Amino acid sequence: MKLLPAIDILDGSCVRLNKGKYSQVTKYSDNPISIASQWHEIGIRNIHIVDLNGAKTGSLTNFSVIEKIRETFADFYIQVGGGIRSLESIGKYINSGIDRVIIGTKALTSPEFLQSVPKNLKEKIIIDVAMNNNILTTDGWVEKSKITIIDFIKQLEMNQIRELVVTDITKDGMLSGINKDLYSKMSSLTKISIIVSGGVTTLADIHEIISMKDKGISGIIIGKAIYENKIKISDLVKLEGI
Repeated sequence: MKLLPAIDILDGSCVRLNKGKYSQVTKYSDNPISIASQWHEIGIRNIHIVDLNGAKTGSLTNFSVIEKIRETFADFYIQVGGGIRSLESIGKYINSGIDRVIIGTKALTSPEFLQSVPKNLKEKIIIDVAMNNNILTTDGWVEKSKITIIDFIKQLEMNQIRELVVTDITKDGMLSGINKDLYSKMSSLTKISIIVSGGVTTLADIHEIISMKDKGISGIIIGKAIYENKIKISDLVKLEGI
């Protein structure tokens, strides 16, 4: 199971939002590359990066910073989300060496988009399923979608998507524990692998998610708990591969 410390980038800085709200920002570093370097030195080899400007505007605002992280740490597995809404954007990241790109808004608002993605690129795509009280959201988690989760899952299966990031927005950045019921429900709806995101606060949360790996849970994204020293990076290194 992949354990994925998160670097969320807003205006070039490493930040965390509360419940996805851009009005509630906590800055942790002016230098995301330095954060990546610290983690790499300790032994982390998997990271999750989000371009928060891109998620809101649909542009690859922080591409240069993300590209620099890729160039600096060749042995990182890197998955990136935020503002990826075109074949050109997918290609730009993949051609720069990013391992996986995460698509949310475009997959929800334009179902035909995934059908247009060539097979060699589709294999590199993870779909972001961001839930706010069981309602799908788009545009940086700001807008509500009219598509039901069941219909959306069917679309993704038809397009042979292999992995999802399922985020409970109500838990994101709140350090209040995970919504285990959500992930149990999602895993019962599909055989697509699921990466858990939102609310991971303690090592106990991580162990609880690891216990669900036989239900199709393939990874865990850990954000604010790291920056607030609730979870140590060194402990994630020890758990990697369980």
